[in-house]
Amino acid sequence: MNPFFYQRFFTLVMACLSLVVAGIRLSSSDYKLQDRGSSILFPLILCFGLVFWIGMRPVSGAFGDTVNYAMEYSTMDPHSVYMDWSGEWVWRLLMNGCKMVGLSLQTFFTIVAAGYILSAFLAVMLFMPRDPMLGTLFLLGSLMFFPFAVNGLRNGLACHLVLLGAVLLLSDKWIPGTLICFLAFGIHRSVILPIAAIVFAIFVTRNVRFALIFWLFSILVSLVAGGAVTNFFASLGFDDRMSQYVTINDMGQFSRVGFRWDFLLYSAAPMLMAWYVCIKQKASDNWYDVICMVYCLCNAFWVMVIRSAFSNRFAYLSWFLYPLVIAYPLVNLEIRYDQDRFTGLVLLAYAAFSMFMWFVFW
Repeated sequence: MNPFFYQRFFTLVMACLSLVVAGIRLSSSDYKLQDRGSSILFPLILCFGLVFWIGMRPVSGAFGDTVNYAMEYSTMDPHSVYMDWSGEWVWRLLMNGCKMVGLSLQTFFTIVAAGYILSAFLAVMLFMPRDPMLGTLFLLGSLMFFPFAVNGLRNGLACHLVLLGAVLLLSDKWIPGTLICFLAFGIHRSVILPIAAIVFAIFVTRNVRFALIFWLFSILVSLVAGGAVTNFFASLGFDDRMSQYVTINDMGQFSRVGFRWDFLLYSAAPMLMAWYVCIKQKASDNWYDVICMVYCLCNAFWVMVIRSAFSNRFAYLSWFLYPLVIAYPLVNLEIRYDQDRFTGLVLLAYAAFSMFMWFVFW
């Protein structure tokens, strides 16, 4: 397959699957929230298939940073690499270990794809065990799922490990949850933001109303003093690329640098769902409150640095929670009298919006 057709093919397949499942929901004679009892087999096979399809992809500029990772892996001498334990040491150990035992580039990419896809799949199954198929469609149908599988590899893998760590922490499995979050931090330091937000939401407050207000306030701050705020966060040095992105001189090489109204519109949908479930319907539970808090706080950070080049990398620090904020209440909470059909409509809108954002704006 032509590398430039990979994402379009993936998007169309996810749209078709979503259309089928949404059609079943919309034709349902049972309006109420129900335990679908759907088999985990097909979603599991689908995810494993994606692991190998994405992992064995050709090295091409169509996949963004895949080219850079391929060049680094192919030319590195693991015996002469200095380990910087203050940096992304887990990622370095992974690359060195694969290179030392003689694994091919495609095998290395397949291992990374397995960590990225299967960790998120396991997390979604733990968050939404009542309907594996629906949870998987929301996960795979997310706008940024494919780009961060082939482009922002470290960022995507780290965020999905945080997702798995979060559900373990919420399940009172403190040791494995903390360990997984620690490993995620060793892959990409930027995930300190969602990790800190998770700790804040679990131990300090789960007030979703406060988080939504803070998000709205962040838009005002970004519009009024966005440049100064971006430079301030860059000076903190918590992300290894942020200083490069905000100080780059040739902005002509990047598309749509500035205040990304399209990305902000995309980010607003989970805010609307959080408001509807937590404030209007008052139907949330403790887990959903934490999910919404973390999403709102992390997305507010991105809004304040929205003018930086490649700001989608910072947006993903909240967007990896996007499928959960939308799907969790549909599967686990009583929010509508016609919930089954409402779920079908939301799934249709979710798939259509992702396709619209990709084919029109990108």
